[in-house]
Amino acid sequence: MKNKLLLTILTPEKPVLTDKPVDFVAIPAFGGEMGVLPGHASFVVQLKEGVLKYKDEHRREMFAVLNGFAEVHADKVLILAEAAEFAKEVDEERARQAYQKAKESLAMRGKDLDLDAAQAALRRAILRIKIAEFRKKYK
Repeated sequence: MKNKLLLTILTPEKPVLTDKPVDFVAIPAFGGEMGVLPGHASFVVQLKEGVLKYKDEHRREMFAVLNGFAEVHADKVLILAEAAEFAKEVDEERARQAYQKAKESLAMRGKDLDLDAAQAALRRAILRIKIAEFRKKYK
């Protein structure tokens, strides 16, 4: 496959995407979004919560990814994410409910509150809402 990248997305639970030939990948890295084309220099970068996008010959697709690492080497892009969800699979209503629940948890600030977990839940819900809105906008 000349001039293609092979994209693989793995989470601790399951492989989400395996050796998908793509033309371009945009990675949500801590230093900012990074674009990768075939022939890109090798690198490893830490992911932040964000939208991973790829383009193949026929369409553009998006995933919500939560933390992890990305490795680019020899026209292969490996995403090792804590969680990854295909944009088409995001339930916007559930995401909005999770957002509301996370905000309420943070507002109560009880002694049993795991602040890091509550903030992560809020960031995850915001990301899922964002990707659902992107999906509607670019249908």
